[in-house]
Amino acid sequence: MTTWQEFRFVRDGSTPLVWMIQQDGESYSTKHGILDGKLQLNTDTPGPKGKEDTKAYMNAVDNCAFHVSREIRKKTEAGYIEYINGVPQQKRITKIAFDTHLPKVFTGYKPQQNIDHLKLKRICEGGRARYSRKMNGMCHYAVHQSWGWEIYSRRMDKVSGNFPLHIEALKGKFPVGTILVGEMVCMIERDGDDPLDDLNTVARICRSDAEKARNLVKWGEVPEPNYIVFDMLYYDGMPLSQTSYDKRSALWRGEFPEFRERKDGDVIAAVDFYDVKHDTWEEYAVEREWEGFVVTDGNSVPGDKFFSFNGKAKRPNGHHKLKPVFEADVVVFAAKYGTGKRKDGAGSVFCKQIDPNTGKWFYTGGAGSGFTDETLAELQVMLKKHDLPIVKKDTDAEKMNIQNDKGFVIAIEYGDRTPGKNKCQFGVFKRFRNDKPKEECEAEWYSSKAKVELDFLKED
Repeated sequence: MTTWQEFRFVRDGSTPLVWMIQQDGESYSTKHGILDGKLQLNTDTPGPKGKEDTKAYMNAVDNCAFHVSREIRKKTEAGYIEYINGVPQQKRITKIAFDTHLPKVFTGYKPQQNIDHLKLKRICEGGRARYSRKMNGMCHYAVHQSWGWEIYSRRMDKVSGNFPLHIEALKGKFPVGTILVGEMVCMIERDGDDPLDDLNTVARICRSDAEKARNLVKWGEVPEPNYIVFDMLYYDGMPLSQTSYDKRSALWRGEFPEFRERKDGDVIAAVDFYDVKHDTWEEYAVEREWEGFVVTDGNSVPGDKFFSFNGKAKRPNGHHKLKPVFEADVVVFAAKYGTGKRKDGAGSVFCKQIDPNTGKWFYTGGAGSGFTDETLAELQVMLKKHDLPIVKKDTDAEKMNIQNDKGFVIAIEYGDRTPGKNKCQFGVFKRFRNDKPKEECEAEWYSSKAKVELDFLKED
């Protein structure tokens, strides 16, 4: 049996976190907790991988070693440091040095998931609300280092070779020690509609190596991404964590055209601010088929939640996502086992609807939140009554034949539908609909006019 490898995450003013791992043949074990406290033990046996007698095959011991190395990499990227006999093997990273590459443990902030309506109203009425369109793209950092500009993904992978035009556009702007944060976005033209910010398209270039990424653009398979700047983390080597959003944005907004005003060849633009209010933003976004808005309090100061050195993004006050919420009636055709105290029963459901264009059932996603202990108990009864399976994996449900009338109706809330497949994103269970026939669960593709008309009818 090998010895335990120990890793610690040192926290300012708090007891360090401890994580340990060891391999014993085909199995490995981990322990975690706080230093000098009781540690929780977990064991896993991954087993062999791939088909025997092929290059892809990996025996159980080697596959276990692969899992161990992957778990260690994940911890070190999150800021854990290896300790041997109580001695750290490297220094903890707590600041940026612009004469070297950004550390893997660095990450910027994320906006909070929502905001109370009254708080949003107060920010709007106080003239402090800065509404920017929530782009369906991939977050990247542009960093002016001592030798020039570099671009990093959110995972802190250096991807400058994917974006040579963006590097060129940044030359001569801002002093060394500047970190811009923004979204790489690919805009797809559509007949008669506003361009679509398509995540699948931008992901192709962002997740490819540099040579393939440039060929995708060269061959016309993807458009050149736009880099939409929405904030600045550092300026001239100094962190801006104690600087308000309005003062930060004043540093960079004048350097780039606004997104709506960019010309052909402009690959970098400043995020636009929109003149919407707490009671108009949703209709504005739905009419344009946008994902939503990010609203920022112009006076807000992020403080110690602006960025972190543990690989996990914090969510400062003053930055909030705003996404339209829709409701749909769907048919449950299967469920998935829960976790923790719900591991012996259903914890989420898989749903289907009728495609209005084909008249056939299609998989419309699931709902994994919104359930109480009482509704989960009722769910168990309904699954048994309708003879519906509880599966262990999503793929088990996705492979099922759903072209039948089996199931029961529930109402869910969701944020949007995925392009192409029209699956409901972030489904939340609301209630059982024993009053509604399954054949009436036809999907509604929410165009802007449909949403406005539905709201009008509800008001009547």
